[in-house]
Amino acid sequence: MKKKILLSFTLLLTFCVLGQTKESDNYPKTGDGEPVPPKMAPSSQTNQYSNNQIGTEYDFVLNDRYRNYEKIPLDKDALIIYDYDGTIKSFNIETKKVNWTFAASDSTVTYARNKMTLEDGVLYVPFHNGELYALNHKTGQKFWEVKIGLKNGALNKMMINQIPVIHGDKLYFVTQHENKNIYALNKKTGRHIWNYQLEYPYNHMPVLYSNEKIFVPNAPYFYSFDAETGKALYVRGFKTGMYSRPVSDGKRIFIADLSRDLFALDPEKLDILWKKDLPEGAVDHKMVYENNQLLLATSHNFYALNPETGAVIWQTEVPKKEHAESRFTLKQLELFNNKIYAYNNKSTFFVVNSIDGKIEKEIDLQNDPISNIQILDENTAFFYCEVGLIKLNLKTKKEDLLYIRSSIQSDPKENYILLVR
Repeated sequence: MKKKILLSFTLLLTFCVLGQTKESDNYPKTGDGEPVPPKMAPSSQTNQYSNNQIGTEYDFVLNDRYRNYEKIPLDKDALIIYDYDGTIKSFNIETKKVNWTFAASDSTVTYARNKMTLEDGVLYVPFHNGELYALNHKTGQKFWEVKIGLKNGALNKMMINQIPVIHGDKLYFVTQHENKNIYALNKKTGRHIWNYQLEYPYNHMPVLYSNEKIFVPNAPYFYSFDAETGKALYVRGFKTGMYSRPVSDGKRIFIADLSRDLFALDPEKLDILWKKDLPEGAVDHKMVYENNQLLLATSHNFYALNPETGAVIWQTEVPKKEHAESRFTLKQLELFNNKIYAYNNKSTFFVVNSIDGKIEKEIDLQNDPISNIQILDENTAFFYCEVGLIKLNLKTKKEDLLYIRSSIQSDPKENYILLVR
């Protein structure tokens, strides 16, 4: 496949010699302290290398374009499956047939480590080896593809747990290990616009767009960038790694750490507005903002918090099963029409009223969920199990196996499904 290399090896060697080495000593130390503007060299005037002028074999962006971008009418009977064998499938939930299948060009990509985004009928799919595709969600045909880096990161795992974030004509995501960059691409062409090499190589959470800024968790650091230019604005250090998908109400940024603390940050300079102690921690992706409530789940509790103060509006503890030694851990959370849908690691499915925290349904599943949840309507939910795709009737509690996987792996995990709507 013909590649269009955006950076030449001459520029690469020049930038490696002349490019700026970040002055980590001037960064905020983990723990207490005020956030500071990151040190960086002048921005590129050509948008062909990173704004902090780091140009290495890991930072390159290789791009191929196949057809002009266009908005695609939605196939509302389709559900997209990102299977843990590394393949993407479009599945018709009415005819129960596969519409198309897609895989990375690298044959070593044999398991999934990421998620996907659908906008205007275009599906944006990252693979863990650094490949990123824009696909027609109806046909699986490529609009463009991108390969990050001339050399892969450690263990060929450059992107993990990424959901491409789109605003306007730009698409944002982060890489890890030796790459450890945030990138902005043109969503219509895949063309590189800007990138910035982060301090730490541990980037397991998607970025957040809010109020013309991009916010990036980076181990014990939390960055803010100008979304248009990529200019690094502020970085704040914390005592431990920040490990949740950041969420915003438009006035505050919410993020939890690896331990038990939830923070509300001022989006302008990342000042801490309030901090909430969550006894069980483990927020991960289980946090959303809706109807002036910050809704989240820890290991054993559902919460609704006041976004202005962090005060608890309601708290619902997951019931302990009879004869069980301990409560089971909540794994996933989805919000739909003022209802929270979740399950735990022992295959109990919950429907919780987001207004008052009342558990309305508690269903003991026959199949163990290993993916996110997708809600079609108040009576229908979908999830993926080791065997395949399950349609759950929330009224009758019946589980229908719609699609059977064609291959089996010993450690099924990191699956993702997406209803087209």
